[in-house]
Amino acid sequence: MAIEENRDANLSGDPYENFRALLQQSVVFPTTYTFKFIVKAEEEKIIELESIFVGTPAKITVTNSSTGKYRSFTVKVQVQDEEEVINYYKEVSKIDSVIML
Repeated sequence: MAIEENRDANLSGDPYENFRALLQQSVVFPTTYTFKFIVKAEEEKIIELESIFVGTPAKITVTNSSTGKYRSFTVKVQVQDEEEVINYYKEVSKIDSVIML
């Protein structure tokens, strides 16, 4: 019964709750956080992803896939707390077909 209640609590709550707790336990903030994303090599998606980090001191490294269909982004940016990390993930998740690693 307790397992089912716990599972139901996770389903109805914040989907980032477990990730938030993990960040709080394992990362000392402020820190430089590394994000990794993969998007289709379509100009619109690339611009959309890069625009999320405009105005920040983010260092963005882009690698093309061997077929040229996808681009891999490594983004290193200074964050103050776990909420800032989660907010970046929420913004990036709005991009159609993005893969967040």
